[in-house]
Amino acid sequence: MSTEAPRSEPRWPPRWLAPAYGLVFAAAVVAFLLSHVRLENHFFDLMVYRSAVQWWNDGHPLYDYSQPDPTQGSLGFTYPPAGAFLLRPLAYLSRSGTIAVYIIVAVACLAASVWWLTRAVARRHGWSRPVLFVISLVLTAGVGAVWIGFDFGQINPVLWALVVLDLAVLAPRQSKFLGVGIGLATAIKLIPGIFILYLLLSKRWRGTAVAAGTAAAATLAAFLAAPGDSRQYWSSTVWGGDGVGHLWFFMNQSISGVLARIYMPDNYPKSLWLLLSLPVLVFGMWRARRAALAGDELTGLALAGFVASLISPVTWAHHIFYWVPALLAMTDTALARRGGGAVSSVQSGLRNPGWLLLVTLVVYPIVAINAVSHPDTGIINVIMSNWLVWLMLLLLVVLPIDSDRATADREALGRRAAPRVLAT
Repeated sequence: MSTEAPRSEPRWPPRWLAPAYGLVFAAAVVAFLLSHVRLENHFFDLMVYRSAVQWWNDGHPLYDYSQPDPTQGSLGFTYPPAGAFLLRPLAYLSRSGTIAVYIIVAVACLAASVWWLTRAVARRHGWSRPVLFVISLVLTAGVGAVWIGFDFGQINPVLWALVVLDLAVLAPRQSKFLGVGIGLATAIKLIPGIFILYLLLSKRWRGTAVAAGTAAAATLAAFLAAPGDSRQYWSSTVWGGDGVGHLWFFMNQSISGVLARIYMPDNYPKSLWLLLSLPVLVFGMWRARRAALAGDELTGLALAGFVASLISPVTWAHHIFYWVPALLAMTDTALARRGGGAVSSVQSGLRNPGWLLLVTLVVYPIVAINAVSHPDTGIINVIMSNWLVWLMLLLLVVLPIDSDRATADREALGRRAAPRVLAT
């Protein structure tokens, strides 16, 4: 009998090769951005925020503010009062000062989000975390949701960072403060409230209570500070959708936007929207729950985010940050393949590494150039004006739920990796 030790399978890709490929790809993305992308909207949304809080600071009712727009009709302030208090310091800044503060905050929040999301992936593959962070940050900057949102001066980088802080930092540490970020994000802008449901479905009772309590406390504080504006928002503005723009505008990449473009202009049956949104909510959150219970917070974050984007009445293309964790999850699972076959730790979703890489390589360019347009009529219009909706629906099905990500996350934190049981 031979006593020769069995040879281990060669590691693929080699540790030095993947970062090298990544650096080349990152350099190509930077070259593309520098040569093709221009900041054309000049922080338009940021200036709307600033004008609205200046109007409010002058003693006018906040939600009476209206600004004519040739594309979107009349625009106003649409965030809850807690969001208004966050933005109120802009009333005291000049235009250039407002832009400078925004750039610092937005870049810091985006960088923090990417740093937190890449920890477990770097650990799993034995890659340098700083190198992976730089590559991922550059590629993230190339995603349309990010660079267009930055161009408009959107508040979204702050909201992304709050949610990612909870799910990528506090959740793996089993922190008693889990939920604070999600709660604050929900108080500022209602859509992150989907992550309170995500915590609830994944049986994190304390985190659910903390998130809901934080959102309620911030909302109550805003109500006590501005009772009149709060009453106007919660009784009228939030239900009427005043000041958000036209739902049929092609940048609205949600189920509501699809229907609005089919039934132009904005007169689609609300019952049909609910009928289509309900299965997306149930299926998407079922998969998000499976991911959370398997310890795969990266996929859970992406799935819950896509659900929120799809069922929201208004999801502008520059709101959809969740391409970033989705692309990272697919790349991580694909490159962790063993023996050239499917990864054994993948509980559901697309398992074949080759197909995962193919989906990743198809999705990234589409979301990078924000490939949506608005042809005049017919089936071509339905396809081309809703590209991001179709991709989100696809990823709800194919995103891999990979339990090995939980092990890598705990190892990266220097903790023993406890096995997780996948509940159905």
